[in-house]
Amino acid sequence: MKKIFLVLMQVILLAFCFGGCSLGDAEGESSSSERRRGTGRELGSRQKLRVANWNVQTFFDSTTSGLEYDEFKKDGSWGQEAYTVRLERLCQVIKALDADVFVMEEIENEGVMMDISNFLAGEWDKKKVYAYGCFAKDFGAAIGCGVLSRWPINGLTVHGVDFRKQKSDMPRMRPLMQLSVCKGSRMLTLMVNHWKSMSGGENATEKWRNVQESVLSRKVGEELALGKAVLCCGDFNRDIGKFKKGTDSGTILLRELAFGKQNDFGVEVLSPWYDFSQSLVEPGSYYFNGEWSRIDQFFYAGDAEVEYFEAAASEPWSEGESKIPKKYKIWNGSGFSDHLPIVCDVSF
Repeated sequence: MKKIFLVLMQVILLAFCFGGCSLGDAEGESSSSERRRGTGRELGSRQKLRVANWNVQTFFDSTTSGLEYDEFKKDGSWGQEAYTVRLERLCQVIKALDADVFVMEEIENEGVMMDISNFLAGEWDKKKVYAYGCFAKDFGAAIGCGVLSRWPINGLTVHGVDFRKQKSDMPRMRPLMQLSVCKGSRMLTLMVNHWKSMSGGENATEKWRNVQESVLSRKVGEELALGKAVLCCGDFNRDIGKFKKGTDSGTILLRELAFGKQNDFGVEVLSPWYDFSQSLVEPGSYYFNGEWSRIDQFFYAGDAEVEYFEAAASEPWSEGESKIPKKYKIWNGSGFSDHLPIVCDVSF
């Protein structure tokens, strides 16, 4: 008989937070001001936030730790100057998107998060300052995920998974970050994901994304049982069309594993990649082998409602009319990322 273990570990793995992290801080904030594009506007008892998510493509600092990818170790041009230029470029995009919460995948460490925060610290409008942030990654991992926020962050928890099956070794998989963003008296549960890449073959690696889907499904279900507003985001390395459709039109079923197999039960969420006519929003967020895919996601559920969504395909981080993202090229220091940022306005 094959032995299968699925263990959900609710522990903090190299988690880092700066700024205040208490609900009390959030309750003291004013919500009466109206910002550009409507973010920060109180809708009765509801609040609204603009959230951006971006895989920033292997964003390493200039210090060699030994965990960097080979191209950064071997390339003689990578150093403090190249890192500083790339930081400036990233902050240019963050300012242009003007999100209340900015989520990033493929950040090396908390030092990069602090450098980004310092580069943005010259903002004269205090309403636009990212005073709060957090970062997490697994032990020994090269990259992790980070969050910058203009509003207080509360209750950061990191969920790892230990999946053991006879004759099948689990690859390194990035943990799920769960936190709350607090605005006025309202809280939005944010779940940040970076699922197993398709390196090694999409079909061969799908079982590991299924494991991560099961963890997310379970945690979303727990929050929904408490009546929470939930927004999931990240690079899922799975196109939106390859998720299981839910029972209602426009819904996605996040499935759980049972005895090591994926079943047709879990929690239903909504995806903004589908418009009101159930057509896919254009363009996608990732362009590979001449085709667009939509592997970067927002899923929302409970008391959360996405009112606006786009894959932000503006210049200078995309190629004008084609909207293809300008991949970062270490050999000449050009480009931004091989993903487009995705942006949504969420009320809760």
